[in-house]
Amino acid sequence: MKINLDEIIDPMEGRIVVTHDSSGHPHARFDLQGLPRVDAMLESQTALAALKITEHLCGICPVAHHLAGTRALDVLSGLPPIAPAAQLTRRLLHYGSIVEAHSLRFLMQDRDAGVTLKRVSKKMLVAAGSPGHFPATAVPGGVSVWPTTPALCDLSADLATARDAAAALCDAALASSPEAAGTGDFTGADVALIDADGNPDVFGTKVRVVRGTSTVDEFDFSRWNERVTEEIPGSPAPRPYLRADGPENGRYRVGPVAQLSIGTLPTPRAAAAQARWLAGARDAAGARAIITLHVLERTEALTQQLTQLVESSDLRELVDPTTVQFTPGSGTGLVDGPRGILAHTYTIGADSTIQTARILTPTAQNEPWLAQLLTQAYALDQAQQAGAWEQSIREADPCLPISSAPAGQMGLKVENV
Repeated sequence: MKINLDEIIDPMEGRIVVTHDSSGHPHARFDLQGLPRVDAMLESQTALAALKITEHLCGICPVAHHLAGTRALDVLSGLPPIAPAAQLTRRLLHYGSIVEAHSLRFLMQDRDAGVTLKRVSKKMLVAAGSPGHFPATAVPGGVSVWPTTPALCDLSADLATARDAAAALCDAALASSPEAAGTGDFTGADVALIDADGNPDVFGTKVRVVRGTSTVDEFDFSRWNERVTEEIPGSPAPRPYLRADGPENGRYRVGPVAQLSIGTLPTPRAAAAQARWLAGARDAAGARAIITLHVLERTEALTQQLTQLVESSDLRELVDPTTVQFTPGSGTGLVDGPRGILAHTYTIGADSTIQTARILTPTAQNEPWLAQLLTQAYALDQAQQAGAWEQSIREADPCLPISSAPAGQMGLKVENV
C-alpha cells in the first residue's frame, strides 16, 4: 500500500465541516478524510512481518498498536496460555504508554507534575523492555525480553512520587472541572475493557457496554466483530456502531470517560477520585488524571510481583517468534489505550500470510461522539464558538497533535457546506 504525503492532513490543523439537513438543522463533524486507513499495509504480509509493522504503525500510540496486534496473533499462534511474568511485562508496557501519553497533556496544567509523570513513564517502558519510542517487547505467545531487577528497582523508587503527582492532578481537575461549554450529555453507550472479575481494566480480557448506569452487554474479544460493525466499511470515518442497536441508536464512545463510566476502579485512591468525578462534570481532563493515578497504583503491586518472579528465576523460556506455527483463521486483539479501545483483527491463510486486516482506532470510534460535541458547540453564539470547538476536540481527543495544542492554537478551519 502506498500513501502519498498529500493524502495526509496537516497534523497541526483540523477541519470542521458543517452541513444542514432537509429541515435546516446543522450537523458539524470533524473531517477524518485525510487520515488514511492502514489496514491494507498488513495484508499479504506474513504474520511475523505484520508484527514488526505494527510496532511503527502510529507515532502517537505505538504501544497500543503493538499490543493489540500481538494479542490478535496470540489467538492464531496455537501456543499455550501466556506465562504470568509475560502478561505482567506486557501490562507494565501498556501502563507506561498510558502514563506517557497523558503526562504530555498535564504539562500545560502543572509542569512539575507532568515532568514527574513523563520521567516515571520512561522508566516503566525501559523496565518492560522497550527503551525507545517504538515498542519491541511483545511477541506471539509471550515477550522477547524479561525485566531486570535493577530496572524494576529504579522504577519502584519513583512510583510513590509519581502516584502523589497524579493524585494532585486529580484534585486540581476535580476542584475546577467546570462543565465544558458545548459538551452536554452523550446520547450513546460507553464501551471499555474489564478483567475476568468484572472490574474496569485497560488491559482487560473482556468488553463491557454501558448505557447510563446499566450494563447492556459483556463479551469476549473473539466476539468483537459480531458486536461492532462499520456503517461505511473501509472509510477513514467508518462510523462504527453496536450491531444489535443499528446505526441510528448504536453509536458509542471509548477512552478515559468511558473507562470511568463502566464500573468502579479496583484501586482505592483512584476509586475515591472516580466517585467525585461521577458526581461532577465527568469531563475528559479529570478522567485522564484518574486513569493515570489508577495505573500507577496498579504498577506498584505489579512491579513487586515481577521483581519476585525475576529474583526467583520463575520464568519460562522467552518465545522465539520465528518458531511459531500460526493456525489459519481469524483472531482479534484489543487494548484500552490512552484514547480508548483499539481493535486489530487478522485473517491468516495456510501459508501464515494475512489475507485480511481490520483496524478500528479510538479516533474512528469516537468520531460520532465528536460530531455530537461539535454540533452542540455550533449552536452557541459566535463569541463562545471557537473555545467550544477546541474543548470538544480535547474531550474526544482524536489521535492528532492538535488535541494537545494550547488554547487558541489548534488551527481549526470551519467549512459550511
